[in-house]
Amino acid sequence: MLLLMAMGRQTITAQDYRGASLLYNGLIGAVSGGVGSVINKHKGQKWYKAFAKGFAVGAGGGMIMYGGKRINSLISVKSELSYGYLSRFVFDMGNSIVENAAANRNFWEVVHYDVGFIRLELETTKLRFRPRLMASTFLGTVFLATQGRFDVPTSLASGTPTFRTRTISYAPRLNGSTLTNGFLLNDTLRHNLFFYDIYAHEMVHTFQFRELAGINQFFNPLKTKWKERSTWYAKLSPWIYGDLNYELYGLNYFLINGGPEGKHYCRNFLENEAEYLSTERNACDFKAH
Repeated sequence: MLLLMAMGRQTITAQDYRGASLLYNGLIGAVSGGVGSVINKHKGQKWYKAFAKGFAVGAGGGMIMYGGKRINSLISVKSELSYGYLSRFVFDMGNSIVENAAANRNFWEVVHYDVGFIRLELETTKLRFRPRLMASTFLGTVFLATQGRFDVPTSLASGTPTFRTRTISYAPRLNGSTLTNGFLLNDTLRHNLFFYDIYAHEMVHTFQFRELAGINQFFNPLKTKWKERSTWYAKLSPWIYGDLNYELYGLNYFLINGGPEGKHYCRNFLENEAEYLSTERNACDFKAH
């Protein structure tokens, strides 16, 4: 996975990012789906058959995730935040397929749609619906709430928690900042072209935070043991989702891709993916983050 994420260290021109992003998302789905499927293989199932199935299904899910990211360009082009709902739906369907592949399930068995720190989860085979709290996302949202005011109209318009502040205290030079599944925007941003470009860019970042969710399924055998040994964990686990993917995004963004500062920003694959898929520009042609 480190070799996969290290694509971000390469210099890629703006016009190459569509293909690079499609490959990146497809490989994330394929690798996490294949490895996770082996970890969660059924008794008597050949490991290479589990890997092949997980790899193929995960690759398909990853390409759908790419499609969800790409739809955010409509926010910029149409100056309409409601496309955030569509982009999130498509991305989450792809993300669900990757998770199912990594869990060695049929690709349709569990689907989810994330709203803020709540994961709306449907088990299609049992027709069982359950809202689950995403622990890391909840903490990230609480932090954003301490940094700014909740912008209700914008949040409802886009389907993504949005907070406003006079100055982003931890990064004063930024106009917008994404943390887990929400935004913190500078008060100076008004509803003009610049605003929609930034919003589309930040929406892609929320998806990048969740693109490695397939890895959460790697811990299913361990969680099964915890359920057998702990009554309280068995009772709480259906209602809490461990979203380790957010910590993995931090590793990818800051260590693998070098973070947001100086020349590293211009070469940061995640920043360039967010900027190109939302506005078709290179990150340093228009520094939106």
